Amino acid sequence: MPLYMAWRGALGDTGLWWSQTRDGITWTPHQRVLGAMSLERPVLAAWRGLLYLAWRDERDQALWWAVSDGSSWSRPRAVPGAHSSHSPALVAGHHGLHLYWKGPGADERLFHAAFDGRFWIPGQALFNGWPMTSSRPSATTTHTACTWLTFTGAGRDRTIRLCPSPDGTEWNHRHVVRGPHTATGSWPSVVGRTGAGRADRLLLAWPDHDGAVWCALSQDAAQHWSRPAPVPARTLRGIAFAGWGTVDAYAAWAMTPEGEYGIFWADTTGGPTWHDPDTLCPLQHGQRRLDERASLREPAMAAYGTMWR
Repeated sequence: MPLYMAWRGALGDTGLWWSQTRDGITWTPHQRVLGAMSLERPVLAAWRGLLYLAWRDERDQALWWAVSDGSSWSRPRAVPGAHSSHSPALVAGHHGLHLYWKGPGADERLFHAAFDGRFWIPGQALFNGWPMTSSRPSATTTHTACTWLTFTGAGRDRTIRLCPSPDGTEWNHRHVVRGPHTATGSWPSVVGRTGAGRADRLLLAWPDHDGAVWCALSQDAAQHWSRPAPVPARTLRGIAFAGWGTVDAYAAWAMTPEGEYGIFWADTTGGPTWHDPDTLCPLQHGQRRLDERASLREPAMAAYGTMWR
């Protein structure tokens, strides 16, 4: 089962690119997603044997999507009525394919649309239309019992919030909980695992105001968190996660080493301790750069094939 990555180019390159790995070490040469352009990061998800890509258009705030059989991409199409000031979140699970996004401009509501295999069901505001966030959401559902959204607060509130949904469609503001007692410099990302009779195990990562990355682990579905721990990464904006055959997931991010916008990645099996995907040794700063790949934003990743063990 391959792992796919998609990313926005560096500097003036607003095109979207993609690549894949089958062994977690070697990546195929990168290729363009024809017709896809964005100022923000794209998002990826695998659903019903196909790979889906979504992004915010470079010219306006409209959201677009394309689908792939693992070898080539369809022509880009707009998600009806979906506009955002940030990148969206895209997740696939037992209950379907779901897209989440913050509203356009100063609109701090969160919105949701579901895909039925042919059409997007029209988007609707979540949490009774209350203002929820000034940044983009992150979501996970591939290996968890619930679909989880994480985001920062509205206005200037940079604290981390999380909320579970049983099916990705029903969301209740009473179920919103605070993450670790800290603030993030941009936005948090979440990934998780579950098991028979166990609560969702969640790994949360976020950059501080200096770009240093921190993470925390919850073993009880976001009720309690480990003490935030630094990981050997610095990022321009955020962290990307993808569950792929490991206890937690792989992580990827973009940073600026000596003026070059490199993409780096790590195995997060150890939770707060991240490892080199090849040697499995604890990762050091500046290690595991993906050759010939550069981006102004963190990339997106998704496993293509059977998602659940």
